[in-house]
Amino acid sequence: MKSKFISIILGFLFLTYASGESYLNGIDVFFNSDLSKYGSLRIGVVANHTSLDKDGKSLVDLTNEHLNLKAIFTPEHGLFGKDEAGKKINDNAFNGIPVYSLYGKNKKPTEDQLKDIDLILFDMQDIGSRYYTYISTMTYVMQAAVENEVKLIILDRPNPIGRSIEGPILRNGFQSFVGMHPIPIRHGLTIGELALMIKGMGWISTNRDLDLKIIKVSGWSGELVDIDIPPSPNIPDLETALIYTGLCLLEGTNISEGRGTDTPFKIIGAPWMNSDDVLDRIKSAKIRGVSVSDTTFTPRSIPGKSAYPKYKSQECKGIKIEITDFDSFYPLKLGVLILKSIYDSDPKNFQILESNFIDKLYGSDKLKENIINRLSINELVLTWKDESDKFREVSQPYRIYK
Repeated sequence: MKSKFISIILGFLFLTYASGESYLNGIDVFFNSDLSKYGSLRIGVVANHTSLDKDGKSLVDLTNEHLNLKAIFTPEHGLFGKDEAGKKINDNAFNGIPVYSLYGKNKKPTEDQLKDIDLILFDMQDIGSRYYTYISTMTYVMQAAVENEVKLIILDRPNPIGRSIEGPILRNGFQSFVGMHPIPIRHGLTIGELALMIKGMGWISTNRDLDLKIIKVSGWSGELVDIDIPPSPNIPDLETALIYTGLCLLEGTNISEGRGTDTPFKIIGAPWMNSDDVLDRIKSAKIRGVSVSDTTFTPRSIPGKSAYPKYKSQECKGIKIEITDFDSFYPLKLGVLILKSIYDSDPKNFQILESNFIDKLYGSDKLKENIINRLSINELVLTWKDESDKFREVSQPYRIYK
């Protein structure tokens, strides 16, 4: 393969790799190990634009150079991370190698796509939120691997928002592609640890038959890490990733979450919102680790990020969010407080979408009931603590980093 995959990525976005980080991702550990035992295997990779080693070389290039690459599978946002959320992606090819979309006509690799595959290498940067669909893609890949007797290796990466756990566990009956498993919204695990838990807890069928191996991150001890390559078009940095963990809930309402601007999730609002009143309500709660202020913004169409944002070309009165202390900031509490404050300020104009998407995001209908019935936010927070403690205990056998 003469033309390098990384050169194409660089054509779409400016990439920098963190120069001061002391850890090595799973991809670095794997390709610096003895690969001779994989030499005869036919390899498929699940990859996107984040699947890079410390030198900026892609999983596609590395696999093609050192092993026998037969197929490429891609998640939401596509191989180059340039497709906006929700956009269906078609199959194609890259330098003669088939590229199968797992966010198009099927979300799970098919029997035909895996008929010539012995081993799948999975490597993508997750952000630590249950809503993020890369974990759902991994789950379907795990299931397909079992069904087709294909080995699976997860090349692990740090959870950029760290080990903290926050939020409710998803309830049975509320599963969707933005939440498949009974885990909290902020789960505190890496994709490798989640894979071990998905297998160990029996969240895929015939789980015991899955030939699964995790290549650990070397030198990471659970701290927050910078995001140098946006894992999706509207998550450009660590601050956005952490705020998104709470503010993604707005996607289930008629409040703009800032899509269609240069700072999605860091600004929110609506043309009819009384931002002064909402700010007063938020500030009275004295949420730690964050600063909120008033702002105005006008969502616009941004191809590849948000072609049809809420309130396109309409001026929105809104709120700007800035993290002042990453360690003490609890994004889900802020997200719920914002929703409740907007509803209490203007129940006539505030709407929960008829699709009840907010229930799928939250993991139950408890948030919707709390907002509509004007109940105390503390009732939710207390359940989060109890469920977080339970999840920490249940997930302990699968945690491979301290």
